[in-house]
Amino acid sequence: MRRMIMAALAVAVFLTAGCQDNEARTQNAKLQAELDAMKAQQANKGGNDAFAQYLAAQSANKDNDQLEKRVNSLSEDISAGLDDIKKQIKDADDAHKKRVDNLEDEIKQVGTIEETVSKLKGMIESLETKVKNVDPNEVLDAKGKLLEKENELRLAKEAQTKADQQITDLRKQLAEAQAEVDNIKAQLEGLQGDDISKHPMYKKLESDNRKLNTEINNLKSDYENLKIQKEALEAQLRKGANPPDEVTTPAPDNYDFSGTVTEVSKGTRPDGPSYLLVGSIKFKGAVPPVGTELLVVDTKNNKVCSVKVIRHYHFDDNDELPVDEVGCQTIDETAARPVAKGDSVVWFKQDTEEDKKPGDTKNDAGSRDNNGTAGGK
Repeated sequence: MRRMIMAALAVAVFLTAGCQDNEARTQNAKLQAELDAMKAQQANKGGNDAFAQYLAAQSANKDNDQLEKRVNSLSEDISAGLDDIKKQIKDADDAHKKRVDNLEDEIKQVGTIEETVSKLKGMIESLETKVKNVDPNEVLDAKGKLLEKENELRLAKEAQTKADQQITDLRKQLAEAQAEVDNIKAQLEGLQGDDISKHPMYKKLESDNRKLNTEINNLKSDYENLKIQKEALEAQLRKGANPPDEVTTPAPDNYDFSGTVTEVSKGTRPDGPSYLLVGSIKFKGAVPPVGTELLVVDTKNNKVCSVKVIRHYHFDDNDELPVDEVGCQTIDETAARPVAKGDSVVWFKQDTEEDKKPGDTKNDAGSRDNNGTAGGK
């Protein structure tokens, strides 16, 4: 195609050049004829030959100059035409290359589309085969399970909302209790006297302060327990099912020591043990010594976890007085069921050889209640 364009342009240039050359020759012949006529007329009149020659020379020079101008103009036109032809040929060549590249890309796209269509046909055939083999009973069973899971999810979300509300209420109670403690501290600082510790108002405020601090600690404990339960519930909610019911075995109730959890607090590490204070103590013979393992049970006497005695608290820090409270540390507490205020702590004393000596009746001393407040220091 490019060769045909070049050939056509060359023919056009040659035709243009030929036409202009013929025009120049025709003009030259016309001038020459006029010159010859003038010469003949001069000869007939008997004029001067020298003048005739001069006129002929002038006419020839003019014709040559005009012809040279025409040739130069024609040469410039031909050069410009050739440049334009070259540019057109180059543009046509670039357009041809671009068109070829576009066609190659389109061919590749067609191949990709054909491959995709082939894969889709295979997938459709596979799906048609699977649909033909699907059991309607399986579909109904799957729908039923889906409805069950959606119901479990709804119940779990409701439980989470309830836990969030309880946490909000506890935070409010904690803030109110803290404000009351700050108020009492301000009143204590305003008291005057040489021995303020014996002042009746001081003793009352100190007792109120101790109770408020205990209540604050209890609220913090309840808040931490609810937070742990909420986190466990959220973890189970992300799994998409309610936590399975925990199967526990009730513990025997013939224990030698019992008490009620009055305060629970977490340690410095989130994954560390909890620390609890046991009050309302009842025991036979003796209180479990430091280091003894006790059992925490719920209201149904089911085991919650094991704890270890770490300290005894006495009235006014006097070790000779009866034990007021017992401090413990959890051993195998779980996030699903952490220790909570109100749980019971019990101890089944293991008899030793000395305990079995004849006449030893220290384990038959009867039940003794020690319902002190959580005021141990």
